[in-house]
Amino acid sequence: MNTLVENFLYKRGFVLPKVRFLVRNQFYLSILGLFVFIIFFPVPWIVGFGIGALLGSLNFYFMARLAQELVHIAKGAATPLLFSFYVRLILTGLVLYVAIVYWNANIFALLLGLSVILLNVLIFGITLVGQKFKEA
Repeated sequence: MNTLVENFLYKRGFVLPKVRFLVRNQFYLSILGLFVFIIFFPVPWIVGFGIGALLGSLNFYFMARLAQELVHIAKGAATPLLFSFYVRLILTGLVLYVAIVYWNANIFALLLGLSVILLNVLIFGITLVGQKFKEA
């Protein structure tokens, strides 16, 4: 399964292995969390977590892909980064508004879904603790 996901991400432009690791784990944690919420929580919590996890995962996916591309640009990388940031921020705000007001998603579940990113980065940091790095 990992090789299928790795190949999928590589074909989408994720050439760095650690970035693929982060994006892959982000989707795995989101799906695992959604299964836990489906088993133990009522529908408004499931909807909230699902929307939060999907928003976080999509934001993370596009940010990671853009960051890989911008690393290689010598000048003018700030403009596409800022544009992408503000577009994602506006779209995320609109989706959160619709989810809370119209779909009655639980706010705490939304925050838990968005927090999957933090858990992913924490796990990634823990995996780096024991590794040795080359010094410049």
